[in-house]
Amino acid sequence: MLKRFIDTCATTKIFDDVKKVLIAVSGGADSLALAELMINSRQRFGLEISIAHFEHGLRGQASIDDAAFVKNFAETRGLNFVGGQGDVKTFAAQQKISIETAARILRYEFLNDARQRLNCDAIATAHHADDQAETILMRLLRGATSAGLSAIKARTLTECGLILRPLLNFRKAELETFCREKNLSPRIDATNFELDATRNKIRLELLPTLEKFNPALVETLCRLGEVSADEAEFIDVQAEKIFPVVVRDNSIVREEFLKLHPAIQRSVIKKFFALVTGSTKDFGFAHVEGVRKVLLNGLSGVELPKNLRADLRRGRLRISNNFYGKG
Repeated sequence: MLKRFIDTCATTKIFDDVKKVLIAVSGGADSLALAELMINSRQRFGLEISIAHFEHGLRGQASIDDAAFVKNFAETRGLNFVGGQGDVKTFAAQQKISIETAARILRYEFLNDARQRLNCDAIATAHHADDQAETILMRLLRGATSAGLSAIKARTLTECGLILRPLLNFRKAELETFCREKNLSPRIDATNFELDATRNKIRLELLPTLEKFNPALVETLCRLGEVSADEAEFIDVQAEKIFPVVVRDNSIVREEFLKLHPAIQRSVIKKFFALVTGSTKDFGFAHVEGVRKVLLNGLSGVELPKNLRADLRRGRLRISNNFYGKG
């Protein structure tokens, strides 16, 4: 498996321009396997490795023991270790978000801070093929379009810096086998088996059921994600080229817009939202289609989130504050 890992990383050039890496290790089989594989291949890629662990404060003594386990794992291998802790439940209640979302936010805030303090070039996480498939299926169930079904990438530049995911071509079962072969003893997170979280339900109930119809479902979903990502990137590039022609003076020119393919039209509208409001976060498919319908049919306008409204006047669509809305 080590050879395959090295070959995969070399082919994808995932460690290009990267010398110092902070590996996020929970103590589970996935992250332990990633750490062990990177430790054994660091000379090949010229890497300097540090280990990071965030204690979420969700499982009492078990969480504390996880942190001690990861610290010992790092120190016995002569690696730098940095640990962090947060009150996920309190943060989730304050922000009115799910425990899962709160944990992810706090964990990445810690990882980014640790990365900066250690002057690391990137953060490596243990996302694997099964994670990829679960994410794509979850997005599909929530009504994502083709762009939303795009696969997680091996290298992603985020607000937390460069994120590396070297295990996306590996199945979870392979990683567990690798741990056994290396006499590693992963920690078991009991919350991964609780059915109150959507992702857990998908992993434990839905995926096994669907695999009865297609045993290669994980591979199929991952392929769907890769193809969707390629197609979304192509559409985005085409929309970027045509954008200056279609969007002028902070407005969409209807005459030019009507010449576009529907896929390019949607992409242009999303870019227009970002241009005018600074973000596409609050605008979903229904909002994109609402604006598209106005442009296609020459309607007067449509209301949008954040008390905004899109109005079509004299062949130009503009977004402005909705003075006639609620409030």
